[in-house]
Amino acid sequence: MSAQQGFRDCEIKQRLGYGAESIMSLTSQPKAQRRIMLVTLEPISRAMAGPAIRALELGKQLSKHFSTVTVASSVQHAEADQLPPIDGIRVVTGANRSTMYREALEHDVLVIQSNVLRPFPRLAELGKFLVVDLYDPYLFSVLVQYKHETVAGEASFRLMHQVLEKHMLACDFSICASEIQRDYWLGRYCALGRLTPKLYEFDPSLRKLVDVVPFGRETDAPVTNGPGLRGALEGIGANDFIMLWGGGIWDWFDPLTLIAAVDKAKEEVPNLRLVFMGMKSPNPKVPIMKMAKDAVEMAQRLGLTRKHVFFKEGWIPYGERVNFLLDADVAVSLHFDLPETRYSFRTRILDYLWTGLPVLSTGGDPLSQMIETAGAGLALPFQDVDAWSAAIVRCALDKEFRAQCSRNSLQLSEEFTWEKTAAALVTYCKNPYQLPRHVKITMPSVLERARAVYLRGGGELVMKRSREIISDFWG
Repeated sequence: MSAQQGFRDCEIKQRLGYGAESIMSLTSQPKAQRRIMLVTLEPISRAMAGPAIRALELGKQLSKHFSTVTVASSVQHAEADQLPPIDGIRVVTGANRSTMYREALEHDVLVIQSNVLRPFPRLAELGKFLVVDLYDPYLFSVLVQYKHETVAGEASFRLMHQVLEKHMLACDFSICASEIQRDYWLGRYCALGRLTPKLYEFDPSLRKLVDVVPFGRETDAPVTNGPGLRGALEGIGANDFIMLWGGGIWDWFDPLTLIAAVDKAKEEVPNLRLVFMGMKSPNPKVPIMKMAKDAVEMAQRLGLTRKHVFFKEGWIPYGERVNFLLDADVAVSLHFDLPETRYSFRTRILDYLWTGLPVLSTGGDPLSQMIETAGAGLALPFQDVDAWSAAIVRCALDKEFRAQCSRNSLQLSEEFTWEKTAAALVTYCKNPYQLPRHVKITMPSVLERARAVYLRGGGELVMKRSREIISDFWG
């Protein structure tokens, strides 16, 4: 930490009513005492979606290396939904701006998700080491979600585009979920003008700008801790073949192809049961999406509801999801042929692998390709009802194929324990740095161009290139 940064922290603390003594001690504290704060705009409670789960699980890994780790959320929840205490983690919920900034000032490294600066812009101005988590390339989701709402879609995309750029220009380090995502983010950084000769000199690999931290799975083996699907949902029996859709139904997913395939496959597999484990995000600000309504309507129209297709109301608490996963025979994930698919990293699939479920997934993204290569399941064509129906029948009737996929699924999951996936973030937090600050890229002046040409070839080359130099400057 630079002296200038330390004094800046001190100045901010004094304005907010803090003394200078505690901030000055940061410069001399050992690494183990470094304080880390992770921030999400999703609820951190018994019922959590991917962003909150990621913040919490990364916090658990960081707590193994640092004395103080706080996970903070702006969302308030009922006391009954509060998580039980977690060793090494301090959880702050319902944080308003005052609380969030006060908490941030007490930490050295801030790890924020890529929408956090919208309600909390000053987190980028506190002089802290700032990590931005880019694991969700959400602009592609925005395009899908608002495709039928021209005015709202235009406004939302422009707003979130600006929000994303603010995060990318402010960060000292960023993380994403896969190598293909990293290619995408490097392209965006380059277009923003963040990749400069000075940054390249700082780190030619650019890993110090953006590195890969995939979503992970729990280290401990899954163990049932309560009732699951069989017997708990009316219409599902002990001997039924259960396919599990392990999360919400978002507009960029394709449950309709799956429901049509179930309608066809049920003739050969009469005990086929498809369960959608979630309908609406646990975040109260996220409404139920159109695709979820379309899926319910289609199942009802085909006469499948509560016979072959089941929609679980509410959101399964994070600590109880294992019971649903362990009761299933196969897990599914379907999506469309979209950029969102190519750059996605489906968080629910890590749960599938953790519990050794064979995975049927639409192809086109890194995880589905990895699953098929490992023999942990099948990657199927987009919107191909016949292919999906055939795959369902095969999994239901070929027990040996299903068992082999299950073994391979468990083996593949070993690559994605949180301890392994969090490594790049832990490394940064142990030895944080600040990147060269972003300076808007502008055209070089005539004198700058002439000097550059002179250094390459002297006055003679300047004379030869003079017309080109002047033309570049005047356009």
